[in-house]
Formats: sequence, C-alpha cells, structure tokens
Amino acid sequence: GLLITAAVATILAVGFDLSSIASIGSAIALLVFTLVTAAHFRVRAETGASTLVLGVAITSTVVVLLTFAFTTLAEEPATAAALTLIVLVSVALDLGWKRTRDSRVPS
Repeated sequence: GLLITAAVATILAVGFDLSSIASIGSAIALLVFTLVTAAHFRVRAETGASTLVLGVAITSTVVVLLTFAFTTLAEEPATAAALTLIVLVSVALDLGWKRTRDSRVPS
C-alpha cells in the first residue's frame, strides 16, 4: 500500500502543479466528510448524534463542494479530470475488492 501511495503521489507531483494537487485534496476531503456524515445517519441512535446537526453538516459540506466544483474546477479542467479519474478508480477498486472478498470460501 505504501509503495502504491508513493507512486501515485509521485505521478501527481510530476503531472500537476501544487495548486492542482491542493485542489484535488480539498475536494476529496469534502467528499469524504460528506460520505462519513451520511453514513453516520445509519448509526445515529447508537451514537446519540443529533439529526439536525448531521443534516447541517451534510448540507454545509455539499454546498462547499458544489461551490468548489463550479468555481475552482471550472477554471482548472485538468484538476477536474484528475479528480474524476481518482473517484472512478476508487469506486472500481472498492467494487473489485468487495467482489474478491465475497467470492472467497470461508475456511
């Protein structure tokens, strides 16, 4: 995992300028915050989380993510393309991992 991360980081550093890498990191962080908070809705009874606070958190991160998408990414098409590629590869790896995991025979 560490070697793959280092290889991807090297490719990003060589292929994009630092501001593009920062933009990608910001967008991914916002996406992760949104997905984690959305998943928190499923266990909010166990954690005692407020539905209102979770709703405000999701709404605010989605608004910021959309604002980011329509401003920064519109001006930097290479960053938008890289972000789209990263999300698609992540989804494909996750689906592949789940398929491999589910096809294993328990011993």
